Amino acid sequence: MKMKKYLYKGMAAGFIVLSGLGISCNVLDQDPQFQIATDEAFANAVNAEAALNGLYNEAQLVYNWRVQTLGELASDLVQSVDTWDNFNVIDEFRQTPDNTEIDDLYTQIYRTIDLANNIIAFAPNVPDLTQERVNDMLGQAYAFRGMMYFHLATYFGGIPGKYGEAGVIIETEPSIGVNEDAFKERASLQATWDQARADLEQGENLLAESRASNFLSRSRLTKSAATAMLARYHLYLDNWSEAESKASQVINQGSFELVQPFSDIFRTDFSSESIFEMHYNVVDFSGFRQWYFPAALNGRGGLSFHEPFAQELLARQGVDERSDLIELNPAFGGVYYSTKFDELQNASNVPVLRIAEMYLIRAEARARQGNVSGGLDDLNAVRNRAGLDNASASGGEELVDLILDERRFEFAIEGHRFFDMTRTDRAVEVFTDLPRTTGSTTYSIGDRGRYVFPIPNSEIFTNPNMVQNPAYR
Repeated sequence: MKMKKYLYKGMAAGFIVLSGLGISCNVLDQDPQFQIATDEAFANAVNAEAALNGLYNEAQLVYNWRVQTLGELASDLVQSVDTWDNFNVIDEFRQTPDNTEIDDLYTQIYRTIDLANNIIAFAPNVPDLTQERVNDMLGQAYAFRGMMYFHLATYFGGIPGKYGEAGVIIETEPSIGVNEDAFKERASLQATWDQARADLEQGENLLAESRASNFLSRSRLTKSAATAMLARYHLYLDNWSEAESKASQVINQGSFELVQPFSDIFRTDFSSESIFEMHYNVVDFSGFRQWYFPAALNGRGGLSFHEPFAQELLARQGVDERSDLIELNPAFGGVYYSTKFDELQNASNVPVLRIAEMYLIRAEARARQGNVSGGLDDLNAVRNRAGLDNASASGGEELVDLILDERRFEFAIEGHRFFDMTRTDRAVEVFTDLPRTTGSTTYSIGDRGRYVFPIPNSEIFTNPNMVQNPAYR
């Protein structure tokens, strides 16, 4: 399986890769990595804290742009306009199991899971950690593991009762070697989602309510972050009452608010909009700016908005603040790109969970339960923050349409659109005849088999028990 393949790439059995051991307990520091034995990694509190920092460093490489961008490329919002074929084929709905970007996402998620497994296994036995600190470390590890299984399920598995045939390989123990028993079969879809839920709920139970500073409260997982992720989880599974309840818990917690102006979410680190954001700097950098900003502004400029969506944004300028975060790239015949993440050197923080999502989750959950007025209240809170007037709807179905459309503008390039359309089974209709600026024709997703991505060939070739998703066999 992929985790065992990671061992082949340089992690010897019984060893854990850490960053900055004994140097700093700050996730921002990413000194050269090296291996130490797991018994040494958890020999004392300082080393255990370094292991936790290593978990955040691995998660940085999931949320630095990759988990958001691959889905956006497979939607009607973002297109690839340069020569990077691994993006072009996703944009054209013809990705294959040998796509290195998909492989990197898959691998990095499992690397993050493996570090979480190490913390879960070994942190309770660290001699000089208080029980309170052990519980908090375990809470962070469980919550991250639940988040990773959620992403694996949505990208590579499917949603029970909707689409997809199998879940993913579930690993809950540290990687300690490679033998025939290491090569597992894929779990069922239901088991995969159950694992994500169990981990998130365990994280929610163990995590601290808050931390010593605003920086730590928003750059480290807290109870509210696990609750927010559970709200998203229940939304995807159509558990409307649970989605509403979890979203309400976060909204009512009181530490988060819709930030004005909208641009401050991305221009101000750790704003009150963020439930959890991944922190980056000039050493630990994200890649959003690099991919979107043109070469004239020290980017690559390989990603832009699909032209129809860009025109919608331009038509809303002066009315919708979210439409101001767009600029023209004169290359490629003139395309428009997002300026959400604009810090030079790609040092912008990346919001992973923010309070606007909780309002829109609760709005949709209420709409689907017949509470149109309550759903409108939540939808309009997000619209009003952006400068828009109140929307109105005569019934639940109309309101759901409005909410899904609002999510396009609110979360553009943040990684929601593809999954909003697949979880509601609208992708086959909506992702049809999409024009690409650099393409010779229009492209369509074609069939529901492509609601999930292929299992990478590196996994297929390594694990004889792995079965590929049907659309890619």
